[in-house]
Amino acid sequence: MSHYLLLISIFFLAIFALSCALCHLLLKNNRIKLQKKACVTERWASQTKPIFGGVVFYVMFVFSLAITAILFGTQSIHKEFFVIFACATIAFFAGLFDDKCNTSPFHKFLFQCLCAAILIASNMYIHTSDNIFINYALTLFWVVGIMNSINMLDNMDAISGSVSAIICAALAILAFHAGSAINGLMLIGVVAALDAYLLWNWHPSKMYMGDSGSQFLGIILAIFSIQYIWNFSGNYIGFNYREIVLLCSAFIMPLSDTTTVFINRIAAGKSPFVGDTNHSTHNFVYCGFSQRQTAGIFIIITALGCFFTVYGIVAQPHSGFFIRLLIGEISLFTILFSISRLVKKHKLKTSQS
Repeated sequence: MSHYLLLISIFFLAIFALSCALCHLLLKNNRIKLQKKACVTERWASQTKPIFGGVVFYVMFVFSLAITAILFGTQSIHKEFFVIFACATIAFFAGLFDDKCNTSPFHKFLFQCLCAAILIASNMYIHTSDNIFINYALTLFWVVGIMNSINMLDNMDAISGSVSAIICAALAILAFHAGSAINGLMLIGVVAALDAYLLWNWHPSKMYMGDSGSQFLGIILAIFSIQYIWNFSGNYIGFNYREIVLLCSAFIMPLSDTTTVFINRIAAGKSPFVGDTNHSTHNFVYCGFSQRQTAGIFIIITALGCFFTVYGIVAQPHSGFFIRLLIGEISLFTILFSISRLVKKHKLKTSQS
């Protein structure tokens, strides 16, 4: 066990060091220009900063895949290895194209559906119903939902990166617990790249991840959450409320923010896909918290949620645990949604006075 932990630690530190070096080189090289094309406001701050984060994530992901193939041998590489690589590559380059050309939300949706279709065709979809079409629909909904949720959460310094890093770390633990060292190391590589990126993305940030980064992270989180949370019951077929509760626990902040934003935008007669500054992150700042404090709140809540998810899967506690966890999730969402409504009312009164 000690040798195993040593290998994981060395792997993490190596990817972290390489990611730091790549971030530094990209920022220092004035010949490399990569910035978001001017578009409607979707971040709290200016979008003129370089968006190298996604490039770092993808390069280090590919490097991690190569190292795992060397460590475990090509004979241990299965079909899912290539499926994950294909989906991550599609998501990254689709996001990169959007960064440079500012495409419509429909463009993103098409590539998100393509990723979901590849997972379904490869039998890497959600297995929760004896009706295969329900499973397909849930897989499509989950993949598209998480990819958009992580994208929408990337609206303030250190938010999306820190939340994604914590969820990836939890999924890595679940991968090792399930006996998949290859997938565990893949996720450790992503966590290391995210941790390095956060050194430059913590407020005041020097770089962003761009859509290339958020789309990449979205598909990685969608794939591995399907494998280790949605399908953690193994061959069990049928609705299992525990899976839903554990999913909501791990993804509590992205899901709460996306749901709140969608409800408020639709209620206001706006498109839910057009960015604004009315996210949960912004509402915390309107309430008097600093950007760093807001990031800290998201980190603490996400870490607690992921802890409960890992505990719920590894320890297999009694049903009372899941009921209390569900009550906590509903309470947190109610608080966040109520804050958004109070902030909106306050801003409306201020504009009218």
